[in-house]
Amino acid sequence: MVTRLEKKDGPLAAWAGLAALILVLSISLAPSGGCKAMEPPKDDVGQAAENNLAEDVENDTQPAPEPRHKGSRILQSNDLVVEVMEPNHPERYNRGIRFTPVAAVLRVAMNGDEFLTNPIEHNPVSDQAGLAAEFDLVTPNGPPGYVDAKEGEGFVKVGVGVLKKKGQPYGFWNQYEPIDLAATTVKWGKAKAEFHQVSKGANGYAYELWATVDVKGKQVIVDWKLANTGTKPFETHHYAHNFFAFGDLPVGPDYVLSFPYDYKAGGLAKEQKQVGRDIQFIDEIPKAVNMEVQYPRQYKGANELTVKHTKSGHSIHCVTSVAGIRTAIHAHKRALCPEQFVALALEPGEKTQWIRTYTFGRKAD
Repeated sequence: MVTRLEKKDGPLAAWAGLAALILVLSISLAPSGGCKAMEPPKDDVGQAAENNLAEDVENDTQPAPEPRHKGSRILQSNDLVVEVMEPNHPERYNRGIRFTPVAAVLRVAMNGDEFLTNPIEHNPVSDQAGLAAEFDLVTPNGPPGYVDAKEGEGFVKVGVGVLKKKGQPYGFWNQYEPIDLAATTVKWGKAKAEFHQVSKGANGYAYELWATVDVKGKQVIVDWKLANTGTKPFETHHYAHNFFAFGDLPVGPDYVLSFPYDYKAGGLAKEQKQVGRDIQFIDEIPKAVNMEVQYPRQYKGANELTVKHTKSGHSIHCVTSVAGIRTAIHAHKRALCPEQFVALALEPGEKTQWIRTYTFGRKAD
C-alpha cells in the first residue's frame, strides 16, 4: 500500500512546513559529532577496549623511527620509543649463548632522552644491552641437567637451548658449544612483540617459553611464562641485567638506588654509601663494582626498586610481580645495573608466570 501525501492549505500547514525545513537544515549543517545518539554506559572492559583503540589510532599517526642497531625493530607508545632485538637476525646485537634472545629490549627513549646503555661498538658474542635477560647466571647445581650430564653431553640453558657440558662447575662466562638451539618465533605489532620459544631439551629436561614486550604510555611491560615440558623437575633463576643510564650522565654523583625495605648492602666501594634505604653514588666509579642486597624473607610488599638521577629528575621504577631472592647490583661508569633475581621451580607439566614492569620518568612529568 502506498500512502500519498496530500497538499493542505492554511497557516498551520505553512508553519508545519517551515518547521520541517528548519529541522532538515539543522541536521544537514551540523558538524560531525554534533548529533549523537545516546549510548549505554560502558563497562570497564568496554572502556579499556576503547582506550586501546584510541591509542592504536594515535600510534598510527606517528611514523616509527629507524632502529639504532642492525637486527632490531621499533615498538612505540605516545611517550616511548623502544628498540627490541630480532631473535633470529644474523646481525642481531647479541649472538652469544649466555643471554636469551627472547624479549631483548635494547633501548628506551622518551622525547629524545635515553634511559638504557646500548653502545653501537661492542662485542656481539659477550656484550648485551638494555633489559637483557638471563636464566641461571648462578643457580645451585647450575642450569637444568648440568650436574646429571656427562662431559660432552647436553644440558639445558633456559632461554637459549641445549649446550654441551664442559668442565665442572657451570660458569656463565664460558662459551659452551651449542648442540640444539631453541626455536624462537615472534609476532610483531606497533606497540607489542610476542615471543615463543621451544626447546626439545636433553636427558629428560625440556621447556617452553613465552614472553610479551608491551609498550603502554611510559611503561615497558615484559610478561614471562615458562613451562616444564620434560620428564624431570627443575629449578631455574631468572633476572634482567638492566643496563640503566640517563643519557650521557656517567654513573656517579646524583645517581640513587632505592628499595622499599630495610637491608644491609654488601660490596659497596668508597664511591657508594648506604643512607637508610638508599644507595647513593657519591663519586664516579673508577672500575666496575659488584654489590648485593638480600631480599627480606618476611617482607610482604611489592618487589620493586627505583633508580633516579636527582639533578636531572630522570627515573626508572622497576616492579617484579613475584617475590625475589636477591638484587645483585653491577655498576661501572656507563651503567648502573640492579638485577632482581627470582627463583622458579617447576615439576613436569607445570607452568609459571612473572611480570617485570618498568616505568620511565622525567622531571617534567
